[in-house]
Amino acid sequence: MSRRTLLAIAGLAALLAGTCAVSGTAFVPVQLALGPCLKDWTSPSSYKPRVSPLATVRAPLGDGALELCYSRPIARGRRVFGGLVPYGTPWRLGANEPTRLYLNRAVLLGDVRLEPGRYSLYVTPDSAHWQFHVSRSVLHWGNDISAAVQAREVGRVTVPVAPLAQPVDSFTIRPEPGPGGSLRLVFEWEETRATLELQPAPPVP
Repeated sequence: MSRRTLLAIAGLAALLAGTCAVSGTAFVPVQLALGPCLKDWTSPSSYKPRVSPLATVRAPLGDGALELCYSRPIARGRRVFGGLVPYGTPWRLGANEPTRLYLNRAVLLGDVRLEPGRYSLYVTPDSAHWQFHVSRSVLHWGNDISAAVQAREVGRVTVPVAPLAQPVDSFTIRPEPGPGGSLRLVFEWEETRATLELQPAPPVP
């Protein structure tokens, strides 16, 4: 086999391995996904310039960690909630790829237990509350939150939203330490803030 062929095979294998680690294919260990957030190169959209940059949230949680990969759309003076993001309609919590959550330990999201693994997050917003949905589907693209994606939902939790004193132009997700070893994920955009609290889950008896 020629050197050029070997290099081509090695390059293809590296591309597939990276895409699997990012997109959440089950045979890749979760720990490998707790690396850099990369684009999903299986979508043609990933080969075009992006207006909404890819961002990473990493935070410790108990004796483990989480990683959240999302894109950051920009308001640019537009009305976001109730406008660009309609009320009562599922939204991917960002742009481009779905917002992907990687866990290497079990956690509690409200009363929803999430085992180590890969998930996507999306939300159904209204003016007073956001209903967060957690799905096992991580391979869909964009805001295509189809019946198939919803069928893989593992739980949901509803939280109140709060107004921001200063508008946030770029959609932002940031971690904050919570009480008793919990972790808060704070979601801010335009004049709205929502907060999710995650706690280390106790061992299953």
